[in-house]
Amino acid sequence: MAAEKTQAIVIRTFPLQEFHKIITFYTPDFGKVKAVAYGVKSPKSRLSGSLELLNHGTLLFQHRENRELQNITDFNLIDGFDAIRSDFTRITYGCYFAELVDSIASEGLASPEIFNLLYTTYQSLAHATDIPLLARGFEIKFLDCAGYGPELSRCVHCGSAVTEAFPVEEDAPINRLSITFSVRYGGVLCDNCGNRDGAAFTIAPGSCELLKMLRKSESERFNRIRASTRNHKELKRLLGNFIEHHTERTLKSLRFIENVL
Repeated sequence: MAAEKTQAIVIRTFPLQEFHKIITFYTPDFGKVKAVAYGVKSPKSRLSGSLELLNHGTLLFQHRENRELQNITDFNLIDGFDAIRSDFTRITYGCYFAELVDSIASEGLASPEIFNLLYTTYQSLAHATDIPLLARGFEIKFLDCAGYGPELSRCVHCGSAVTEAFPVEEDAPINRLSITFSVRYGGVLCDNCGNRDGAAFTIAPGSCELLKMLRKSESERFNRIRASTRNHKELKRLLGNFIEHHTERTLKSLRFIENVL
């Protein structure tokens, strides 16, 4: 049993008996870490108030191989993201991001990229002007980090290039009115392969280009990007269906967003 120290973000909490909690952290060094915080709900606990959902801090824990639950030694709060907590919409989306990471990321598999993505997204969430667009950017980047990113440029069945939205050559094909996307195959389909998936749906070329832009851009630049109502609707459907396919369930926080916000 070794003492370990790492940065961590609380992505889930679960009550355990009267005074304890099971805490799920996401860390850059160990991936997901599940640990028991004994007595944390007692008013006398020095950890009381610090182990709240979304809190970022330095975690000390006793690491035991092949054990589902670790023991928390200490957690020193660095950032509670107060600007997010003071706004109902922002904290709701913040909880969604945490649940999404918890639903896909693997325990014990280190990913500094996912940790940094989650942390920088929470920083951007505090001042985002288009929160749903920030959510779509987080979703596509997280899927890429987790190894599930959709193919957006070449047909996922035959490998041929899908016509760009804005051809520049004189003899290039006329701009297509829509692009076919298959959740089952994991990306776009060309015109010849579009009928291979009966559940495939179409999106506007502009929505596909916007998703490529979100994939490449840093989250702090999202406030400069403008999306139409159609873009929002299509990307929400595309990424929502894609995430549900890989998690094999509907995330509670996402359902809440759809029903309330």
